[in-house]
Amino acid sequence: MENRKYYQVLDELASLREASPFKLSFSQLMEHGFQLSQGLLYRDNVRFTTLFATVLLCVSFISQLIVGLDLQPLTELGRVISIVMLLATYAYVARSKSLRYQQVLVNINALLVACTILFLCLSYPAPFKHVLYTAILLIEIGLFALIRVPFASAFFGAMILLCVSNIALYLDALPVNEWMFLVMFLLVGTSLPLIICYRNERVDRENYLKSLLMNMERDQLKLQNGQLSARLSEDPVTRLLNRRTFEDAVLDKWNRACQNRKESVLVAISIESLKALNQMRGSDAGNDLLKSVARQIKKILFEADDVASRISGGRFCVLLSNASASEIARRMEKLQKGLSSISLLQDEEVQKAGVRLSVATNVLVPDVEGDSRDAIVQVMRDVEPLFYTDKFRDVKEPIALANC
Repeated sequence: MENRKYYQVLDELASLREASPFKLSFSQLMEHGFQLSQGLLYRDNVRFTTLFATVLLCVSFISQLIVGLDLQPLTELGRVISIVMLLATYAYVARSKSLRYQQVLVNINALLVACTILFLCLSYPAPFKHVLYTAILLIEIGLFALIRVPFASAFFGAMILLCVSNIALYLDALPVNEWMFLVMFLLVGTSLPLIICYRNERVDRENYLKSLLMNMERDQLKLQNGQLSARLSEDPVTRLLNRRTFEDAVLDKWNRACQNRKESVLVAISIESLKALNQMRGSDAGNDLLKSVARQIKKILFEADDVASRISGGRFCVLLSNASASEIARRMEKLQKGLSSISLLQDEEVQKAGVRLSVATNVLVPDVEGDSRDAIVQVMRDVEPLFYTDKFRDVKEPIALANC
């Protein structure tokens, strides 16, 4: 599944690099993820541009007072409506979590502000009206370059604003040279925010896909490192811990048991005459016996602090933690029954070769005096004698380890 998603992202990246400006989009699910990733940036940019447009309209009112112009009531009403809509959009973007209607509000505000400025242009004398005409470019920069609406939407929005501006220029009855200058200025000025919009959207989409690829590669690397670490920590035949990893685990878990003042039980299991079995039946038979013993050991590992290891050859060691005496006895009974039921050990030829199992236990009691660094040395020293018993044996006397 992850490989399929990885190659899907690669395909999206290749398609993006070949796509036309009007087809910058992903598949539905990936497009949703991209829009979510841009949400915070979009929210901040909308808030900035709405406040800037509000200030712009307020400045136009101040300049009107300075010039001493009396505007038509319809123009005044349009400016008030635009300011109210801008502030409402700011409040919506600041408080809303979903931003479901942000695109609609942004486009409506852009058109309202543009129409208001153009109405002001029709009422102001030169050179103030020329300055207000150029303010249309500020709307386009804010809408296309800062807010970063999709390029297709930006292009058609720019065409609408240019049409509205040209209608206003026609109604203004400007001299031909002024009209041509303003039309060329608006055409050239509109191309800049459109180029920025296209560039930003392509770069944002490409960076989003690259970040997805990097995250997936990083997760895959972590998974492979974890799998490699697990293989290095396991015995390749039984899939139990190897001795070195077992010793590290015992030290960690035994130290925690000391802090909790909990007793633990050390179980030793030995396959005697394993070498004779390998010589008689081959190494495959020996490996099958090792796997069978490991399966029976795994059946008694219930707690997270329980650990088991194949120490070497046919020797196994198990540490059972956080269990009562009755629970330990029940588990040991289950283990001994499971080991006794291994079919290979019932073979007469195998029995005559001396192949058998020995099991013994030691109760480990935390000792508050001592050095925790000596725990592994003492644990393994206590385990070694248990590997050479002649029959199933329980050591009832608890052994205190000076490691806490």
